[in-house]
Amino acid sequence: MKYDFDTFVSRRGTDCVKWDVLADNDILPLWVADMDFRSAPAILETLRRRVEHGFFGYALPPAAWRESLAHWLARRHGWKIAPSSILDSVSVIPAISAVVRTFCKPGEKVIIQTPVYNAFFPTIRNQGCEILENPLRCIPVHPGAKGDFTYEMDFEDLERKASDPAAKLFLISNPHNPAGRAWSEEELRTVGEICLRHGVFLASDEIHADLQLPGSRHVPLASLSDAFRDASVTFWSASKAFNLAGLQTAAIICADPAIRSRIHHTQVIHGTEHLNPFGFLAAMTAWEQCEDWLDELCPYLCDNYDAFLEFVHERIPGLRVATLEATYLTWVDASAWGIPSEELARRLEEKAKVKFSPGAIYGEPKGTTFLRVNLATPRSLLLAALERVERFAEAERRQ
Repeated sequence: MKYDFDTFVSRRGTDCVKWDVLADNDILPLWVADMDFRSAPAILETLRRRVEHGFFGYALPPAAWRESLAHWLARRHGWKIAPSSILDSVSVIPAISAVVRTFCKPGEKVIIQTPVYNAFFPTIRNQGCEILENPLRCIPVHPGAKGDFTYEMDFEDLERKASDPAAKLFLISNPHNPAGRAWSEEELRTVGEICLRHGVFLASDEIHADLQLPGSRHVPLASLSDAFRDASVTFWSASKAFNLAGLQTAAIICADPAIRSRIHHTQVIHGTEHLNPFGFLAAMTAWEQCEDWLDELCPYLCDNYDAFLEFVHERIPGLRVATLEATYLTWVDASAWGIPSEELARRLEEKAKVKFSPGAIYGEPKGTTFLRVNLATPRSLLLAALERVERFAEAERRQ
């Protein structure tokens, strides 16, 4: 391999959320969704040159910023967009917030598919809107597939929820966080057709789109038809795939000029349309020069998932692992342990010195216990964390 994902570089003392908010320096953090890998060398060099110039005043992204994203989408995902369809955003959550505020009045409803990214919940409720849950169905995997279970959409329930006159927006996680699904073209077409039939606008969070594991592919929802394109927005960023989240740079892709103007007006009101100059430079470099880095990262993440799955099956009874098609986040069913997820996450942090995210914050089904585990870390650290979980499980069984 050309790039090194095995060497651990300490992030402690850098004001890093993942590592520096922990109460104990012995805790291994596999929770918040960023990676313990340095960004690609070309990105570091671009930022180094910008720093050496020595000026950090106001900056505007050049036209090349939008062109770079458009070229990336065409080359990587076969999705052709006009650069003019792109709106800047400081990150994806403010972008989602702007779209919710644009399309929904207080008291109106947004459909989401639970369990789902935890930030969706406050982002919707903070606008005074209600959440309509269209729960995903947990199903067994096909014979020969990796993992113990996966998820499918409940289209009959979605039809019912979309028919509610107060439902104005459908917010999808594509690919899905935390379930790890890379939604198929057929699934997305069905979603789109249901929403269009009932006049529900489509909003697709595709921040994890570039993190496809071998054998999977990303399908941009808006790419499937002109009708979907014109009745949707897509949220995109280089932040997950290239580990740039702290640089606060994202895009809203919206083909319809009138809708785009409305969203931009909302952004201006709340001041969320200005990009960090380091962010747009890093993203442009990622899309233009770092595809080979990403092509090595994704198989490494897949190998981490395989190692995780093998360890759990052989050495940690009672845990079930979801099939992972995309993202670097694996979803683990610990219901057999009989401990609520927030309590289990707390015990693992205090006793095993491993931090996972509790499934409760993602809207896990009642009566179940899930954990979300971040696999984007050197394999040695991942295995060390699992050994701690193994010892914790053995101690719990002896009690």
